[in-house]
Amino acid sequence: MGPSIFTLKYQTKMASSSSEAVMPIDASTIQAFSPNYTPTAARIESLDVVKGFAVLAGLLVAVLAWGGFSDGMQNYLVGHPTSNNFRIYAALSMLLEAKMRGLVTLAFGAGMILFLVRPHLNAGISNGELLVRRNMWLMLFGIFNAVMLLWPFDILFHLGIIGLLLFPFPRMNTKGLMIAVVFLLLIGSGKNLWYHADDQKAYNKFLLVEALEKKFSKDSLNKKSDKKDSATTVVAAAKKTADSIAKKAADSAARKAGDTLTTKQVNEKKAWEGIAKRYAYEAKNDSAKINAMQKNSYAENWSFLIPQIQQREANWFYRNGVWEFGALALLGMALFKMGFFNGGLGRNRYLLIALLGVGLGLLCGWYRLVGQHAAILDYTKFIKNRTLPFTILWPFEKAFMVAGYAALIVYLLEVGWAKKLFRLLSDVGRLALTNYILQSIFLSIFFYGYGMGYFARLGHLRLYIVAAELCLVQIVFSVFWLRYFYMGPIEWLLKSLMYKRRMPFRRQDEVADFASAQDFPNSF
Repeated sequence: MGPSIFTLKYQTKMASSSSEAVMPIDASTIQAFSPNYTPTAARIESLDVVKGFAVLAGLLVAVLAWGGFSDGMQNYLVGHPTSNNFRIYAALSMLLEAKMRGLVTLAFGAGMILFLVRPHLNAGISNGELLVRRNMWLMLFGIFNAVMLLWPFDILFHLGIIGLLLFPFPRMNTKGLMIAVVFLLLIGSGKNLWYHADDQKAYNKFLLVEALEKKFSKDSLNKKSDKKDSATTVVAAAKKTADSIAKKAADSAARKAGDTLTTKQVNEKKAWEGIAKRYAYEAKNDSAKINAMQKNSYAENWSFLIPQIQQREANWFYRNGVWEFGALALLGMALFKMGFFNGGLGRNRYLLIALLGVGLGLLCGWYRLVGQHAAILDYTKFIKNRTLPFTILWPFEKAFMVAGYAALIVYLLEVGWAKKLFRLLSDVGRLALTNYILQSIFLSIFFYGYGMGYFARLGHLRLYIVAAELCLVQIVFSVFWLRYFYMGPIEWLLKSLMYKRRMPFRRQDEVADFASAQDFPNSF
């Protein structure tokens, strides 16, 4: 089939402006990738708003890690659910924790399809090859963000990997994508159940070792009593026989009393004792990190954080993260194919999805926090009495909330009072990559010892104030920046590296209309 109307329009546009031609996207490709969306020059506003909201709101969760409010401190709050600090923390945990990176991943998945159906400036390679190149550069940006800017919870590296792993999926139909989403969510829940079962096995082994210790202790007391009676007999016999015979009998009795745990059993005991203390908060556990991160040396800060960064970028991702990122990216693809992001479902359906998604997500979050509270109070009792872990619904909690938030955003885009606010969030979303990297730059300088050194020096609530102030700064920055430039500086750098040439940056009359349409099409 011939090129689409959109392609012909912009081939004509570029020919008239003596610029490079656009690689054609035929109608069959558009139908395969996005049956409910015909590419246009305009950006999809809902995707920009989703990214803008996620980048800003996610900061309210990320700031705890940046500011030194450790997992132990957070567990302590959950274990003492009576203070206002806990109520704020619990609310943000249920509403935002992991959901904001989920929204970014959702938009990323939708953006993959959008990238494939929109024409690109004379790239010299197919859109698929261009997408692979972009994801590889995104991985390098993520490594820089994690290793050089010292952000252990970077998501750019993970998004780049997911973009490569899911490359074949955009051609799958909506039903197949939704089945794949549920399958990956079930794997995520299954992994959490597996870890819980491992803890139960460790506890059962501990019980066996504990029973052996009690037996050995009882046997030892009996042997001491027997040994005392035997010693009386030996002394009486010694009077009748030679002293050497008495000594040999005593040595033999001593050797028979040597019952102890094996090395394996000792290790099994220590393993469970370590697991049982997993949620116990001890200030000394944080002191080493606080001391290291408050030192005014980048090298010392780097040396302390690099093991955590390696664990997060590799071990955590391949054990847990890949299922989360994969499921939500596929969900983004499925929703895009349904026409979700361009208002194709009808307002009532969006409202219904928003209510169901957020409602079910909050129920799952409530179950998680209640279970986490029980585990923190007494993890041994929790393992004994709970068949399921408190994280069993964690993957579904994220998926429900992410879908609900996305539906709510699309629904509110048509509401008058929300349009101005969403216009601001849209600008932040257009600069999502730049704003994300700027957050790392600012917060690493503000909190780490080689900068201002506020790590673990601010209270829980003050950290939220810092995050809110940075959000306001980034909103103002994004609005003013886009008055003079097509895209953010990091987006421009990524795009130039992807195309292997310097791309238009400042707004100029000759290429303004077309270049603005060639911004990264709503992809992070």
